[in-house]
Amino acid sequence: MAMAPRRTSIGRQRIDIRPIENHEARQVCFSKRRTGLFNKASELAIMCGAELAAVVFSPGGKAFTFGDPSVDAILQRFDPAGAAPADGEGHW
Repeated sequence: MAMAPRRTSIGRQRIDIRPIENHEARQVCFSKRRTGLFNKASELAIMCGAELAAVVFSPGGKAFTFGDPSVDAILQRFDPAGAAPADGEGHW
């Protein structure tokens, strides 16, 4: 009887959810997870026809946004009077 071939890798491992102490590792993790989050948001918008906006702040305080059809269009639903955006130049 032939044996099944052994796996050469241990596969995807579960990680502990805890703060990352190393600053550079934390920044890399943030960038990768932000990209993954925005990809999932895009898939949701495309596959389900959802309109959505996501705002993520980096550990350094910089805001990153994703919106479908746009962040401004989604946020208009919450402020139909058209108050000035946070930066005063038409960008949230």
